[in-house]
Amino acid sequence: MTRFIKSTSIYISDRLDCPEKRLFVAVLSQAIHDVFSKHVEKRYREQAVHFLTKDSANLRTVCEMAGRNHVYVIEKINKRLNHGE
Repeated sequence: MTRFIKSTSIYISDRLDCPEKRLFVAVLSQAIHDVFSKHVEKRYREQAVHFLTKDSANLRTVCEMAGRNHVYVIEKINKRLNHGE
């Protein structure tokens, strides 16, 4: 059985430097960049805001694979969007 089949949070969290985890961290990083960068087109910014502020299965999966808590991500993004922090 290859390691790509094992996609549980236990597998991801025990390998901090695995390529799969870095990929999902990059996905989150790009979405955050798209939300807060002035040069990103409005439609891409809106898509990123929607992705990062709604509790969806996609966000939960990306966060799990990146070793992040989706609730924390949603709260932090909403706080920064609403309060400029």
